[in-house]
Amino acid sequence: MTHDYLQVKKAIYGDILASDNVSFSLKKWRGIFNVSQVELAQEMGISSSVISEYENNPNRVPGTRFIKRYVEALIKLDLKRGGNVLKLLRSSGDVAIHDGILSIVDYYEPIPVSEYITATNSKVIVGGEKVKDTRVYGHTVIDSIVAILSMSGEGFYRIYGRSTERVLIFTNVSLGRSPLVAVRVYPLKPRAVVLHGPSRVDELGIKIAERENIILALSRAQSVEALIKAVNELASKYRTVGRG
Repeated sequence: MTHDYLQVKKAIYGDILASDNVSFSLKKWRGIFNVSQVELAQEMGISSSVISEYENNPNRVPGTRFIKRYVEALIKLDLKRGGNVLKLLRSSGDVAIHDGILSIVDYYEPIPVSEYITATNSKVIVGGEKVKDTRVYGHTVIDSIVAILSMSGEGFYRIYGRSTERVLIFTNVSLGRSPLVAVRVYPLKPRAVVLHGPSRVDELGIKIAERENIILALSRAQSVEALIKAVNELASKYRTVGRG
């Protein structure tokens, strides 16, 4: 275990220990690292049935020593693959959150996500069958993908405002891979992601959206300014908790 990832290890370990549902938290982090029970068990030198028992039986709470080994094994496996997940989790957060957010709004009552699709002049790429029945409590427009990928975990959580039941709208996007990778890595998931900038969406981004069960759309708004104006005009139609 390298010193570079000590803070990541502590953060994951602390998240699991502090969780009200340790079983869920264990499974959540294994999912974030995209590691199977068999792979993890082999790295830990135990039977995969032991991991399955701890992940699926809330009444079986592992000891701190097991949790420590579990986290260390996830990190070691990611390092063997190039450490891509760790690099994102270790992000320094040098870019201030307010510099990356162009608009953030929360509602008292949920509104149809279809209104965002219309307002942003978007084409649905993934999850079209869910658009009609999905409602959200807000939106966040993020200016820079680079800013998002360099945020600390705490910084990334802030873009969700008061609820994860929201639309994340990424601007200045080239292919759409980076924002979806960021969404994939962090535990909190939005209901929908709208990308503004690319002419098409990268296949990996599409696969992540499908895997995470997220509505993915591509905005054809003429400019970032037009996009922000459209979502803020939409927000003005509803009773909002706050607006930034």
